[in-house]
Amino acid sequence: MGKYRFISSKPKEKINFLSEKDFVIDGTRIEVFSNREIIVEGCLGVFEFSDTLIRINLKRGSIIVSGKSFDINGFEEETITIKGIINSIEFCFGE
Repeated sequence: MGKYRFISSKPKEKINFLSEKDFVIDGTRIEVFSNREIIVEGCLGVFEFSDTLIRINLKRGSIIVSGKSFDINGFEEETITIKGIINSIEFCFGE
């Protein structure tokens, strides 16, 4: 099998992992519990929500969580808790 290498023209963003399950990006704290639950502190709102996708507005961009059987379990101030089966988490940062 050949080796593939992805080269991006975008600048790299440093992510500080505090432990195996949570990390902080520019003041936004994210906790992931297995692939069943995600808690995002620093959420400014929800752009899009369905059973298979949720797009969360952050101070400097957004997070797209893909999977299935999503349910917003809690939304207080700037903290959102989502339960379901998480397949991927994508970080989208503005310039």
